[in-house]
Amino acid sequence: MSSLALGYVVNLLSRREYSEYEIRCKMQEKAFTEDEIEQTILHCRQKNWQNDRRFTENYLHFRAQRGFGPNRIKQELHQLKGVQTEVIDEVFMESEIDWSKQALIVLNKKFPDYRAKLDPKSKQKIWHYMLSHGFYADDFADYVGSGDEYLD
Repeated sequence: MSSLALGYVVNLLSRREYSEYEIRCKMQEKAFTEDEIEQTILHCRQKNWQNDRRFTENYLHFRAQRGFGPNRIKQELHQLKGVQTEVIDEVFMESEIDWSKQALIVLNKKFPDYRAKLDPKSKQKIWHYMLSHGFYADDFADYVGSGDEYLD
């Protein structure tokens, strides 16, 4: 393992968490050899400087706070961040996030009048927004256009 490769990865990890896949991609962009990449990542994992589980936990909480639902976060973690499905599933199972409550927070912020009787076009707009932000229909369907008052 070269000290240049290790220094590069330590510099990255000193600023924020990265998934193993992200580090691998960044090292490939810098033209490190496959051997250097493998040795450096292994060393960082052994020292617990890089940990996909910890990365997933942090990413989950960060994206949930930004108004994204479980479906979108899982997709991003798997497709963009390269985290294995097993790790994602474990972290989500252990997570204490109430997704229905998160959906209500997003509805209140983006669509303050979501409870009122709505025309089909307005309902469709809300549904599209919520689904595209990764919420499951079960998390918000009962609230949209219900006419009922729900407390946050």
